[in-house]
Amino acid sequence: MQPNDDAYSIRDHIAGGDAYPDRWAEDARQFREIEVAVGRARLNTAYGTHEREKFDLFYPAGRPEGLVMFVHGGYWRLFDRTDWSHFALGCTAQGWAVAMPS
Repeated sequence: MQPNDDAYSIRDHIAGGDAYPDRWAEDARQFREIEVAVGRARLNTAYGTHEREKFDLFYPAGRPEGLVMFVHGGYWRLFDRTDWSHFALGCTAQGWAVAMPS
């Protein structure tokens, strides 16, 4: 274990925390599928040359009020943008576009 691993492993300190990442990944996958099907998602847009230098963009149903950049925190080396897609729903429901970079 690295010196800061415990600080980045919140799930070790929450009862049932091990179940959250899998549940979030499934919720995120379902959200992406729906948003792609209705034409409100642009996935895997490169912003650099590294494999992880990509972002997903989610649009609201109408004209966007603006753009929210969702930068996931925590243990960034373990997760990427695809684990959090469903978190865009709150903003898109309020009329905002959401960009999620890895």
